[in-house]
Amino acid sequence: MNIIEELFYGNISAADMKKSKKYKKACEKELEIYHKLKPTLNKEQGKLLEELLEANSNSAEICEKDFFAYGFKVGLHIGIESSKLNN
Repeated sequence: MNIIEELFYGNISAADMKKSKKYKKACEKELEIYHKLKPTLNKEQGKLLEELLEANSNSAEICEKDFFAYGFKVGLHIGIESSKLNN
């Protein structure tokens, strides 16, 4: 199957991407800080922290989608230009 067919049939997913050790370490550090901070907060502060984390997660998702789209477009342009070189 070619890459376009793989994409069409849903065989390509970012969820399947192998996470780097650097990424895993950063996630572990986030959780460590969260678990240290959360018990020190009162109820209102804890709620604000959860809202902040949710907002941050949402903005990160939007950013990731934008970067993916930009990278995809650049990749297509590179492919188009490289195919012109073969003619």
